[in-house]
Amino acid sequence: MKFNGTLHRYNDHHVAFEFEPTGLPNALIMIGGMTDGLTTVPYLANLPHVMEPLDYSVVQIQMKSSFIGWGTTSVKEDVEQIKQLIDYLKSSEGGNKNKIVIMGHSTGSQDVMQSLLSISDEVEAGILQASCSDRECFPLFASDDVVAELNSRAKKLLDEGKAEEMLPREFMAYTNNTPVTVYRWCSIMLPGGDDDFFSTDLPDDALTRTFGKISKPFLVAYSGADEFIPKEIDKPAVLKRWESFSNPKYWSKQSGVVAGASHGVKQPEAQKILYEKISQFFQEFSL
Repeated sequence: MKFNGTLHRYNDHHVAFEFEPTGLPNALIMIGGMTDGLTTVPYLANLPHVMEPLDYSVVQIQMKSSFIGWGTTSVKEDVEQIKQLIDYLKSSEGGNKNKIVIMGHSTGSQDVMQSLLSISDEVEAGILQASCSDRECFPLFASDDVVAELNSRAKKLLDEGKAEEMLPREFMAYTNNTPVTVYRWCSIMLPGGDDDFFSTDLPDDALTRTFGKISKPFLVAYSGADEFIPKEIDKPAVLKRWESFSNPKYWSKQSGVVAGASHGVKQPEAQKILYEKISQFFQEFSL
């Protein structure tokens, strides 16, 4: 598939792609998940046409964590690069964009959450799509014994002050052959890690510090047939709990389960539901 648009270099080493139609006054920054890079999120092809009537260009960011880089980075490092892109897009070179909204797919939702908690003054709003827990999906691909053993070994190395060391090769069998640091593994796989925003067993105080602290409008579009969410999880109940900790001034009424949507929302009918939620979200808050 061919994509037309403008490739921007927003710092010395990374780029962002502005899909046609380009040059609109505002920008929706799209942040992919683990292993994603430019154009890999399935529903991106038609999203620019959804955003055009709202005067938003769609700009996908490439970061150090894109493709297989996620194993050696952090959500905080991602946010630093997102901030660099925001600054660039607001400059004359980047098009003098007025309003910036950020949207994350999968692990990109963790970046959106961290951004809303740390650089909220830079954005108008955030969208979390397929915001599932990496920690809770790991047992779908490994036995409880394997999960316990690998987590124990990683935690021991973390406690020994070896956070930036690379984990042994056997860990890569569960990371799509991606090299992973001790820190990133523990951040994703251990309760309370820096990436652990969306696990359904988080205590109330954890949600108070995350959802409860968001001070900009946000939409949660939870994939209804997400293959990375254990089947026993009650998705509407999860959303209801997140909403209960959120300020009703900022929780979008469009938040909800996207019926029939896989993790990447590959289904055309599910994509239409997602696009409609996004459009109504922008209208709801006059973004």
